[in-house]
This record gives sequence, structure tokens and C-alpha cells, in this order.
Amino acid sequence: MKANVFLTLLAITLVSLAGCNKKNNPAPDASTTFPQFVSLTADKDSIKVGGTDPAILTCMASGGNISYTWEVDLGDIFPLNEAGSQVRFSASECCLGEKYIKCTISNDKGSIMDTVMLYIFIP
Repeated sequence: MKANVFLTLLAITLVSLAGCNKKNNPAPDASTTFPQFVSLTADKDSIKVGGTDPAILTCMASGGNISYTWEVDLGDIFPLNEAGSQVRFSASECCLGEKYIKCTISNDKGSIMDTVMLYIFIP
């Protein structure tokens, strides 16, 4: 009988603890959906080296609570807005030719990436 009481108390304790852990891990935001690109654009298709005429890259996305991450192997990217959905890209002579800039959008449902291509040239 004592063993049954002990096992019952142990089971109740474990269930209570499991319930507490779930409260510490909030559920995904029900207002979000998997992120999707609406558009990923550059205001020009080619830029000169030196940064005097940078490209403005803009990502429009849907899904709610989107975060933006921009990556390029060579060149400079500077955010233009708080969300990070718009950036300025400039390049140096090491970046001549085709340059692919990657944008990753993500939220609590997942992430996807896409690229935009610019041609870098010496005037």
C-alpha cells in the first residue's frame, strides 16, 4: 500500500513539473505563418566600385514577425531601416563582376533564402 501511495505521489509530481516546463517554453506565435518572399529587388542591376553610387536592396516578405539577414562574400552591406528589410550595398575593386547578395528571412515558423545579383564594374 505504501508503494502505491509513493508511486501515485511521484506520478503527480512528475506531471506537475512537466506542466511547469511547458509554461517556460512559449508556444509559437499563432499569428505567424511560414515566411515567404513577396519581392527581393535592387534599385539598379550594376554599380561602380568605390561606393559613390551604391545599390539599395529591398526585401518585402510575408509571414509575420520577420527578421532579415543579408550576406555577401565581398563588399559592404549597411542596414537602412530598423527592421533590416532594406540595405545599401557598395563594392570595391576586389568585387568586380557578378556579385550575389543573399537575403534570409525567418520567423518562429522557419526560414528561407533568396539572392539578388548585381554587376560590379570600374567606370
